[in-house]
Amino acid sequence: MTRLRVLSLLLLPLALLGGCRGQLRDYVGPRSSIIRPQLIRYGFSLPEIACVGERLGETVRTRELRLLVRATSNIAQPYYDPARFSPRDFAWAASGLRDAAVDSAIRDAFAACHVDSAPRVVAITPPPAEGGPAAPRASVWLNLGAAASGQSIAVDGASLEQEANARIAWFRMIDPPPTGTSAHAYRLRIDCSSRMIRPLAHRRYDASGAIVEEREYSEAEQLPSAVEGGTVTEIAYLSLCT
Repeated sequence: MTRLRVLSLLLLPLALLGGCRGQLRDYVGPRSSIIRPQLIRYGFSLPEIACVGERLGETVRTRELRLLVRATSNIAQPYYDPARFSPRDFAWAASGLRDAAVDSAIRDAFAACHVDSAPRVVAITPPPAEGGPAAPRASVWLNLGAAASGQSIAVDGASLEQEANARIAWFRMIDPPPTGTSAHAYRLRIDCSSRMIRPLAHRRYDASGAIVEEREYSEAEQLPSAVEGGTVTEIAYLSLCT
């Protein structure tokens, strides 16, 4: 057997392993991480995310969890409240799978984790004028936790986009008192495979929380940086990718 043929046979398993990396990751880590980004997107609180994610990871098979992620990530507009997603929207989107076992697992998780999925009376928002842009959804900021420095990081769950190996969302820093929440927010792309973060855009808010400035970064400005241990960037990475 020639040296080239031996080398090819040795590399073949590695190539197959690389092609299956996304699926293998589901089996070597906690299954709750598969659905956690969607729970953030649908406005669950941090205790609810931990509790519901853990229960669904225990009771729903990996394949069904992936189908659940696909079903809930494909919903672009909330059903019950046009301004924001809610846990009730999550259950509604999941019902599109027509899987009684998944529906039952979600109901059980909501009950055990005390998730309020009752309908709420909301103001009816008139549709935009013909040809006009749709009204943006209200931000749903979720504090992901604090680093040893005392600084915290919050993510806008309504802005979360989930790719195969990356997460994209708007983030804001929260400094210890008296500074508080930063007036600046950044749209970041977190690469879960390489632990790299790339800035995509910047926003500035006024005292009332209204956006007063927004700018997309050029390719030259989108310089990736590594996730640093013990910082708020690691908190964001661990919350959305693990």
